[in-house]
Amino acid sequence: MKTIGILGGLGPESTIAYYAHITRKYYEKYHNYAYPDILIYSLSLEPFIKIGYELPDRVKAAIEAMHRAGADFVVASCNSIHIIYDQLVKELPIPWLSIMDSTAEEIKRIGIERVGLLGTVFTMSKGFYRNALARDGIVTITPETSAQEQINKIIFSELITAVIREESRRFVLDCIERLVDRGAQGVVLACTELPFLIQQEQVRLPVFNTTAIHAQKALDVALADDALLPEES
Repeated sequence: MKTIGILGGLGPESTIAYYAHITRKYYEKYHNYAYPDILIYSLSLEPFIKIGYELPDRVKAAIEAMHRAGADFVVASCNSIHIIYDQLVKELPIPWLSIMDSTAEEIKRIGIERVGLLGTVFTMSKGFYRNALARDGIVTITPETSAQEQINKIIFSELITAVIREESRRFVLDCIERLVDRGAQGVVLACTELPFLIQQEQVRLPVFNTTAIHAQKALDVALADDALLPEES
């Protein structure tokens, strides 16, 4: 098995969700606790909020540290930090698996071409996510500016610490309905905390939980071509 590196802390609750998904899904499939080794490098969230995620040197240093500790590849448990993905990925000693590429694979598997995109203001407005999905022929639409700001506030004042408020859920669900009216065939929860608030059963179109999609991709890569895996039960 390959050793997984998780670049976490951005925020801590989504880091926990990645770890839980990987270990639980492994156990569900193989019924033992021999899941892949996992390294977590937890970065402080505050500088990323203040500076706007533009910290490639710090991210590169963290990934290099995980490489030295034995990680074979890395996933970042945050969508917004992928704003520096294209800038950094070719400079790293180990692969950084993109949450955007993993999400695009799942959207294509479902067979839709136009999705609503929800996340932080950076993710919704800066274009890096839109451009990444466009490479796979996927069109993204985002809420109006005022709604983006409110969603961003919900993420950073509530969901980062796993605070769930029903009024916030209603607001985001209303945003999704407006995206549907504009032609969205699915919605990407492009913040790894948004799945704490929004689940598939609450929405009438496909919901792409980027936390689960990306964590599952990490597990699949860690297990790929491993002759020592136990028989599936």
